Amino acid sequence: MNNDLYTYSKQMQYYLEAQEKRIQQLEQEIKRLTEEVSVLKERPPVHIDRIEYKFDQLKVESLDGTLNIGLNPSDLNNIDEFAVNNQPVSPTSFPFPNREQIVKEMTAELMSRLDGMIQDTEAQAGITLDASYHDFIKHDVERQLEQRIHMYFDQSPPTERSPHQFEQLKEKVFEQVKSDIQVALMNFITHSKGQTGGNHTNGV
Repeated sequence: MNNDLYTYSKQMQYYLEAQEKRIQQLEQEIKRLTEEVSVLKERPPVHIDRIEYKFDQLKVESLDGTLNIGLNPSDLNNIDEFAVNNQPVSPTSFPFPNREQIVKEMTAELMSRLDGMIQDTEAQAGITLDASYHDFIKHDVERQLEQRIHMYFDQSPPTERSPHQFEQLKEKVFEQVKSDIQVALMNFITHSKGQTGGNHTNGV
């Protein structure tokens, strides 16, 4: 009987010691978490004001905004008619062989030239943008290009759609989209000083 009581007492002692150790660990963890919360509360809150740039045909509210190439692509579905040489032209689809492939090839060619176009525009404006803005510009231009090219094909007058004139039409559409990109780049870069991180190359 005494041995059983002694054994039970030792087991209870071990159990209480284990519980006491666990309580100490929990108290230390609570203390650590309390200190972390206090440090976080003392940090000043991060506040980013709304950024908005309004140019001729360019509006950027944040880095996930849109660098509009000419018309905003989201507006294309709401256009009832276009004007070509001051004559209204309905934006009906212009079907031609391998249209999707041709548009993708034109998009790839324009994207291959975009780095050079950005650098040339920076040189003309005397302003150098942060590298992050180059990626931003390229991403937004790329996601608009195919729709923009399709729009110009559909906007083309019937007199330019004959098979023997198609290569000239492709070149015309290419140059139209390229020109739109150049205008958008110049607008964006020349208005970037003090707003988008652009810096004048002469250090002003």
